[in-house]
Amino acid sequence: MLGLVGGLTAFGWVYPETQKMLVQGLVSEQILPSVSSQLKMGLIAQLVATGLMLGLKVTRRAVVAWGPTAPTDPVHPPHHLLSALPRLRPRHVWTAFICVLGFGLAGAATWKLLHTVWAFVSAHGFPFAAPADVPQPVVQLVLDVPMQSRTFMMLALTVSVGAPIMEELAFRGMIYPGLKALLPPSRWPAVILTGLLFATVHLSWSAALPLLGFGCFLCLVRDRFGLLTCIAVHAAFNFTTLLWLKLAPNASSL
Repeated sequence: MLGLVGGLTAFGWVYPETQKMLVQGLVSEQILPSVSSQLKMGLIAQLVATGLMLGLKVTRRAVVAWGPTAPTDPVHPPHHLLSALPRLRPRHVWTAFICVLGFGLAGAATWKLLHTVWAFVSAHGFPFAAPADVPQPVVQLVLDVPMQSRTFMMLALTVSVGAPIMEELAFRGMIYPGLKALLPPSRWPAVILTGLLFATVHLSWSAALPLLGFGCFLCLVRDRFGLLTCIAVHAAFNFTTLLWLKLAPNASSL
């Protein structure tokens, strides 16, 4: 329960409120903070939320589940960081990364089809209009920022380092194990709820289905290979997406 509450609080309240407070501290009547400065404040907020979760880990060892649940490490318990190291292997990360790409593409294609059908039936009498099919704000930011700029480097750090560590600690390290403990005996309700929550907090209709698959699948990765592998897969996916958007800008509309 402490892990579940701690993960939700760190990601859902501490992170956004800290970022808001830091950005407001930069604002004056004459000067608006640059995008680079706002990204830096976001990265600091990610570190604060991560620090809170690691602080809970220090006081209550079992609050973050690092290691795999099947098979378990015979030497270190699942909540110990060292229990995740033996399963952190390049082939595990690569295999999970390919699967995540597949889920992302399948989810995006499914959403495009669903949105097209929804818009069609809305135009012919269906009472609920289809939501706007627009990319996440961070996608537009990636497209607008020059690749050689300091802002892009700060964006890459925020998206490819800060976000994977903070989000995996919160969702797969604390929230998912907490839900599993509350919803026995099967893990599947916890997997689905974690995936739904992960998709919801990103506030994007167009990315909801890919993020749902992403969030559910990483729960299974955590059970099999541990939290460090989840962080590595998440970081690789975000960095690859970042490069893909810069090298193929039209991909944002696919």
